[in-house]
Amino acid sequence: MTAHAAHGGVRLPPPPWLWLLVCTYLWELPSGVVWWREQIRDLWTDDGAYGPEVVASPGFAALRASTVSQLMPSLVLVAGLLAVALPHLRGWYTRLRYRLVPLTALGSTDAAAPQGVGGLRDFAAAVAPGATVMVSLWGKGPPARVYAAGWRERRIAVSLGFLALWRRDPARARALLLHEAGHLGSGEHLIAGLGSPFTRAVQAWPVVFLAFGAAPLVWLAWRHEPTASLMWPQVVVVLSRASVIMVPVAALWCAELAADRHAAGVCGRRAVEHTLDEIGAGEGRARGGLTHPPCRLRRWCAERGDGSLVPALLALAGPVVLLVHAAVVVCFTTVALVLAGDPWSSAAASSLDLAHRDVLTVPMWSALVGLAVLWPLLAPRWSRLWGAGRAGRGDVGGAGRAGDGLGRRARAAVIMLPAVALAVALLPSTGAVERDPVLRPASPKAGAER
Repeated sequence: MTAHAAHGGVRLPPPPWLWLLVCTYLWELPSGVVWWREQIRDLWTDDGAYGPEVVASPGFAALRASTVSQLMPSLVLVAGLLAVALPHLRGWYTRLRYRLVPLTALGSTDAAAPQGVGGLRDFAAAVAPGATVMVSLWGKGPPARVYAAGWRERRIAVSLGFLALWRRDPARARALLLHEAGHLGSGEHLIAGLGSPFTRAVQAWPVVFLAFGAAPLVWLAWRHEPTASLMWPQVVVVLSRASVIMVPVAALWCAELAADRHAAGVCGRRAVEHTLDEIGAGEGRARGGLTHPPCRLRRWCAERGDGSLVPALLALAGPVVLLVHAAVVVCFTTVALVLAGDPWSSAAASSLDLAHRDVLTVPMWSALVGLAVLWPLLAPRWSRLWGAGRAGRGDVGGAGRAGDGLGRRARAAVIMLPAVALAVALLPSTGAVERDPVLRPASPKAGAER
């Protein structure tokens, strides 16, 4: 079987949102360091902006605890940078953690190695050239996952259960491998995949949020401390900033849906749908959580993979999630300002002005517009960068514009959404923040937005 099956052909990948997320964080890292330095000074040192009585209050302790949940999204992105910067260390850890051995080390006399090991090796070489197949001798290893052992060293880890699946149901096993080949073809193995600190940090987010985000709110409401009313606005603002975690989660979900679409383009939609059942049965909770989209969403996208809706949604995912995050920040900030004594109208105007300044930045949305316009030309080169032009994703360079699955209307929507956001970003500020009595620095209540 070749990697190019007649199931609609190999498709161009959507924009690499995971990589764009890491690059954006690098761009904003200097300003982020300055901001966190101010937060540490105000909340954890004697030189902060709060008086001794406020710092000693139980409400201030709740505010300090809530900043941990605010720090978590930054830690997630730092973990992504570490995953890219230290792939050799990650490869060493992953190999020991899951007891991985090369597929070629399993001889025909090994009871765990089926007779089709040679066929598995040949198929993996066809769909993911240059990648080494590793077998996990750990009983609870994942059926198939990718990871990086170096910047140019790609690995596909499979379990003993996958080897049995290869012998029992080759079609499902091929679809699983093609899904992982889709990740390799976009370079996502350097950021996500098996043993990734980035995905581990995302998975830890719900526990951190419940312990340090929700718990302080419950504690403030239960204690009825006199200082609680002063701390409520700050805690709400902290939680609004913590909502940025939705951005890396959306990037991970897009990566999984794009890999499903890649597999469907080679082996067919039905094979992918059947493989989703195998993933759910074989991994249980290990593949769920925030790092993978719900199985129902994956099925919904697989059923509509031949149309232009799913490619358009994947192409629009970056701008859409940024706008949703902006809306969440506006809502939380409005509530915080009202709790601090602002009228609803003034709070809403100030929140929109803050979102216009901090979220609708001209450089960010200019880059998104440029990406939307140029991605059909950049996608083949991006795939060839990771070796996908030779096999796996097929000859994407020859697919051209027709390979992305977008019709004229869908392509227009992909370009228009970030273009409209850029037009809004170019509008002058309303000045609501400067006129707001709560946010104005001369006001005694100026600390409400800290």
